[in-house]
Amino acid sequence: MSTKQKEASKAASKRTAKLKEDKLMKDFSKALSPIMSKKEGIPKEIAIVQFEEATSPENIGKGLDKKLKQGDMSSIKKIAEAAADEDQLKSTERKMVRDLFKSGGRAMYKSGMKVCKLAKRGKGRAYGKNS
Repeated sequence: MSTKQKEASKAASKRTAKLKEDKLMKDFSKALSPIMSKKEGIPKEIAIVQFEEATSPENIGKGLDKKLKQGDMSSIKKIAEAAADEDQLKSTERKMVRDLFKSGGRAMYKSGMKVCKLAKRGKGRAYGKNS
């Protein structure tokens, strides 16, 4: 093989690799469409976080990596659909809100104690009216 033939072969293999990578990225974005088509807001953010956790290296084995390299996006599509499920997102959002407000007092004004100082004195917005 001459050097011109080797160079042409390398260029052709680079082009085919680039086309294959572009096709994989297009398939991947199509598989993520259930999450990305959601309206901006908390449910979409929760879905993205859950998808990232589900596909993190700790949670998946080598099987998903092999499927992705072969171009099989069915597993990714299933994970994305599960992460974008409306009922599941609503229950996760309720749980997050419940965890935020579970310790009593005025939320986000805690400064390290169980209740805020207004709630401790029974004054201010902690109980609805100034008393």
